Amino acid sequence: MQSDDAGVNLPRPYGDKFDFKDGLEDLIENRLTRRENARRLFGRLADRWLWRFIRNIIPISTILVVIAVMAIPGQINASVAALVSAIVILIFIAPSTAASNYALWVGMDRLGARGRLRGERDSSIERILNTLQENRLHEHMRVTYLLTYCLLLWVADRFPEGDETRGLLLVISILLASIAVVHSILVERRTPKHSDDLPFLVHHAPSQHKSTLNIPLTEIMRAHLDPESLERFSKWEEYLHAEFKQNIDPVHAIEHILHITHLRGQQIISHKQFVVELEELIDSKEVNSSVIENPHLDLPTLSRLVGHTRAWQSAFFRQIDRLQFGLMDHNESLAGHSWRMDASLPLRCGESRGDLFVVVNNLGAEETPIQLEVHVPNGQPDRQVFRLTPDPLSPPPHPLPIWSKDEEDVVTWLSKLMGSAHVLWLGVAWEDDIQGQRPVRISIRHIDGETIHSETLWTQVMPRESGGDSLHTRMNIARIVARRWQKQATPYLENP
Repeated sequence: MQSDDAGVNLPRPYGDKFDFKDGLEDLIENRLTRRENARRLFGRLADRWLWRFIRNIIPISTILVVIAVMAIPGQINASVAALVSAIVILIFIAPSTAASNYALWVGMDRLGARGRLRGERDSSIERILNTLQENRLHEHMRVTYLLTYCLLLWVADRFPEGDETRGLLLVISILLASIAVVHSILVERRTPKHSDDLPFLVHHAPSQHKSTLNIPLTEIMRAHLDPESLERFSKWEEYLHAEFKQNIDPVHAIEHILHITHLRGQQIISHKQFVVELEELIDSKEVNSSVIENPHLDLPTLSRLVGHTRAWQSAFFRQIDRLQFGLMDHNESLAGHSWRMDASLPLRCGESRGDLFVVVNNLGAEETPIQLEVHVPNGQPDRQVFRLTPDPLSPPPHPLPIWSKDEEDVVTWLSKLMGSAHVLWLGVAWEDDIQGQRPVRISIRHIDGETIHSETLWTQVMPRESGGDSLHTRMNIARIVARRWQKQATPYLENP
């Protein structure tokens, strides 16, 4: 997408002493507010069940209308049918078209300036804007197909019955209506909720991230948020920093809130237990206003962001699940060992690339540096070596309950062990001609070269042209999962 010159510093025609800042900011803010309000207005109308239902049956109905005009021309007036069809199309399809237009304009206003300020290095912004443009194009195509159908039906009525031109126009109108049926199905499937409170999240895909995650959940969530959602998340963090009790580390407190939100979203802990955990960090009188009904991210929206992140990086969250089960069972990964390494890679790596997560815990009592090596045969690169020094933390010597108010539990130790671990998020890639089952070997060693632990993961490498786990498919899955997590938390917002 080419940049415009909106970010260029032009000469000030009225001199340096002319102050226009306040007026200009108000104009920009008012324009953005009007467009956002219009997007939500048309979006809410387009999202109503009646509008969605009629949008889906209009293309099929148009085919039936033409067939009826051809079968019983004496009883059905084609001009009236064309006029009624056009009115119905404008009433029930125009709102979704208008919403897609306003969504693009809002995206250009909100994200376009960010792209210019960053030198447009963030490919996620370009991807979001391109997707919004595609959505608008498809909406316009749908309306064009259907209105052209109405025009052909009206023109056909200008010719007498039995005329070849009339018959040809009716056949062409059936063809257009058939195309509209298929196209409308595709549009409805790929278009997210028009009145979405976070309209750009569903179009975002992570493009850049850190290799070492010091606060894993917070950093991995930030990497999967679009710029608008990220700004709200940052404001949510700042808001909570002022609400935490004294002697509470705000960074670790935020991380713990994300952990318990994840556990609550999986229904591993109840909402009541979730609130009790929050009361350890925030005054009990402020829990509802600070977290449940937070002005920047309320609980359903926060749950949606966590679910969105889990859908994108299920491999990482499976590592959290395994650590949780290990604490519950006190299994061999924690019992009697000085080190714990857990590596996770997707079962399928589409487009010849994937995300490898490695979590290394020092379960001993002393801080000890080690080396981690990742070997990817025929990879790009094929070998990576890292020097790690995880914080030492000895786990409890017995199984733990998932949650307890009076004793140690999994909820507390899960945050502790993930916080003390050295977490790596590595991108692995293969050469273009590599496909099929491929190994990835991960090893940790002492500095003197002695191997502590080693394991081999296998993944199905799928090149770009194979149609494996495409970006569009992953985005659709993330949208569905995030919505489910949001709905689970909504009743607690209504009845805290």
